Amino acid sequence: MKRVFISLADKSASNYIYEIFKEGFEHLEIYGLTDEKLENIGIRSVARYSEISTVGLVEALNKIPKFLKIYRRILNKLKSIDTLILCDAPALNLRLLKEARKIGVKKIIYFISPQVWAWKPKRAELIGNFADHLIVILPFEKKIYRRFPNLRVHYLGHPLVDLVKPVKTEKEFLKNFRGKPLPILFGSRIGEIRRHVKLFRDLVHYFKKDFEPVTPTFVEFEEFIKEDLKIKTLVYDKASYDCFFYSDVSIIASGTASLEAALAGNPHLVYYNVNPLTYIVAKRLVKVPYISLVNILLKKEVVPELIQKESREILNKFYEIYENKEKIGKDLELLRYILGEEGVIIRLRELFRELI
Repeated sequence: MKRVFISLADKSASNYIYEIFKEGFEHLEIYGLTDEKLENIGIRSVARYSEISTVGLVEALNKIPKFLKIYRRILNKLKSIDTLILCDAPALNLRLLKEARKIGVKKIIYFISPQVWAWKPKRAELIGNFADHLIVILPFEKKIYRRFPNLRVHYLGHPLVDLVKPVKTEKEFLKNFRGKPLPILFGSRIGEIRRHVKLFRDLVHYFKKDFEPVTPTFVEFEEFIKEDLKIKTLVYDKASYDCFFYSDVSIIASGTASLEAALAGNPHLVYYNVNPLTYIVAKRLVKVPYISLVNILLKKEVVPELIQKESREILNKFYEIYENKEKIGKDLELLRYILGEEGVIIRLRELFRELI
């Protein structure tokens, strides 16, 4: 029986792997960095990715000992692995990429390219020189890797084209609200959530005058958010998609959720706050004009970006986009054409079966 290892470090990558690998791979012995969902489809856990997942240079320092411990555990497991699948997470996976070659892993597939077009372009050389296959999920990424003759590059569309669909009907969703729902998303990592909840302590009071603020979150963060903000929380799977489809506007911490909201046609603003030192370093390194993938794909600032801003600026910008929500929603319609036709998950499943 062939042995596969899947290395990932965030919720978005986990969701993609879950959808792709939940059927048709029963003949494989699969190990990896996991969460509960991945373990439920038979992926054997070497560690939980939440133990090492973080954003920011300064923020990552206190996780270094845990990271090194888990990293050594992964290297030991790779000695018996036939195929290694690396999903984004360059801080972890580019190291594993080189080590896996030394160890003698027969086949290496990199799924979801790091954002080499935004910063650290030399990362593309590591992938080009050490991986066998690269599966990209953004249309413009394929040409970046053309210069590597031994790397096979595949683009089949973006998985979110298939995944961003409502779970409940509009009537079922709205019956739980007395006023207009206003989704506020704080991020998927506890460090992000702590910073952003603090930012919104003063804001929620103002929003409650016109809306009913709600946050789709994970069950482990629910009580923390409720205690600090006293707003409605939704903890069922893909609750954020219902929020996007059945609300007029949203406020979203920068990340995959912005693209999800855009694919649902939901006008929103993107915000993000990090440690000031992390921001100074990142600002020097980043080579693109926008932080939101939505704006990068559309090549203009359709979604307002408020990075390292105070709560009052977020409040003012929110009401500005609320007044222009119809125009923003119209601009967002183009994204589904840019990111490919539906059926991406099935195409990816077939490709992984073929490659493994």
